[in-house]
Amino acid sequence: MTARHAGKAHMVSMLAYADCQILDVTGPLEVFARTARWLADHGHTPAYPAYTVEIIADQAGPVPCSNGLELVAGRRWRDVDRTGTLLVAGGIGQDGPAGDSELLAWLRAMPGRCERLGSVCTGALILAAAGLLDHRQATTHWAYGERLAAAGRDIRVDTDALFIADQGIYTSAGVTAGMDLALAMVETDWNREVALAVARELVMYVKRSGGQAQFSRPLRAQQADSDRLRELQLWMFEHLNSELGVERLAGRIAMSPRNFSRRFRKEVGVSPAHYVEEIRVEAARDRLEATHLPIGRIAELCGFSSAETMRRAFTRRMGIAPTEYRKRFAPPPGGG
Repeated sequence: MTARHAGKAHMVSMLAYADCQILDVTGPLEVFARTARWLADHGHTPAYPAYTVEIIADQAGPVPCSNGLELVAGRRWRDVDRTGTLLVAGGIGQDGPAGDSELLAWLRAMPGRCERLGSVCTGALILAAAGLLDHRQATTHWAYGERLAAAGRDIRVDTDALFIADQGIYTSAGVTAGMDLALAMVETDWNREVALAVARELVMYVKRSGGQAQFSRPLRAQQADSDRLRELQLWMFEHLNSELGVERLAGRIAMSPRNFSRRFRKEVGVSPAHYVEEIRVEAARDRLEATHLPIGRIAELCGFSSAETMRRAFTRRMGIAPTEYRKRFAPPPGGG
C-alpha cells in the first residue's frame, strides 16, 4: 500500500477490550493521526486526511482500561467488514478476547479484508490464539516471550526485536514499541522524511528500527544489582573503542577476572564478551542510521578491530550486513 497514491483516507482500526493497556491503543493511533495532520499542513493531502483512526470493541461505547480510565469505541468489531490497518492492543485483559471464539474467527478472516494486520505488546497472544502467528516470526513484551511461543504452532519468538513483520502480519513489543511500529508503517506508506518529521513533532527520542533491542543500553546498565557493575557498564558505553577485555574490566572494579565474569553473568545475564559485542553492535547501528561515516570509521569508533570484524558481529546479531542496513535506514543525503 502506498497511502500517498490512494486519494482517500486510510482507516486504522484498533481493537480494544476491558483492561487493555491504554498506551497500546492511543500511542499508535496518535502517530497516524499526527501524520495525517502533518501531511495536510504541509500540502501533501489538502483534499483528504491521509489517515483516519477508530477504536473498535465488543460493543460500541466505554471501554475500561487497566489504569482505571475509559476509552470510547466507535463501533463493534462485528460491524467491521473491511479496514485499512487493523491493530490489536495488549493489556492484562488479553485472556478475554483470546478465549472468545467468535472474535478469533473474525480475526482469522481479516487478513483478506485489510491491508495490514498487527498487534501491540501482548495483543500478539490474541493473534496467536487465532492461529495467525503459526509458522511465523513474532515479538511481544519481553516478559511474555515464552508464553507467546507456547500459544501456537512453530511461533519463532524474538523478544529482542521492537517489531517484526512476517508474511503480512506485524507484531510489536511492549507499550511504546507500538508507536515505533506505527512510524515504520508511516515510512512505508510515505517516506523516511515524513516519519522523522512526525517523530520530532511527538518529541520521540529517535525513530527506532524494528531490529533495535527492546532495552536501551542505559536501561540494560540498570539491570545489575551492584553499583560497581552499573557504573562499569556506563563507563563501557563511553569507552567503546578502548580495550574491554575481562582482565581490564575486572581491574577497574578491583575484582579477579574469574569472580568478575561470574558476577557479571549472574547480574547482567550474559558474559562480559557477549555484552561488549552487543553494545558495540548497537552503537554501530546508531551511527549507520544517523551518519554517513565510512564503515571502517564506524568500526574504529565502536571498538571493532576491523570493518570485517564489525560486519561479522553485526550480521550475527542483526541478521543483516552493515551495508545493507545502511541502505534501509541511512539519513537522506546531506545529513550526518
